[in-house]
Amino acid sequence: MSTPTAPEWADALHRALPMAALVPAEVRYFFVSPNGRYVACTTSALHSVLIDMHGRRYAAFADWSVRALTDEALELESDETRMQAFPVYADLWQMALTDATLPWQPALG
Repeated sequence: MSTPTAPEWADALHRALPMAALVPAEVRYFFVSPNGRYVACTTSALHSVLIDMHGRRYAAFADWSVRALTDEALELESDETRMQAFPVYADLWQMALTDATLPWQPALG
């Protein structure tokens, strides 16, 4: 399911993620998994970000755009190529999301 971007989300993500390409005006939609744990977005420069709201972590993918997001998988696309990227790339998680303005859910221990 895609959700229109709230300005505060885009602004908070821009501050929280160390990605120069993530300019608030370039993110128009967020994909939210059915249970709300994962959020994904793609910029107009084809930089995608997958966010684990419970774990307060993210994974960044250059040159890929988000096609779909479920509780189990993230589908990314680049040109004519598709791939299932999550949880395969779980080792790419980075614990760098510290912005208190993001609507975090409680982290699971």
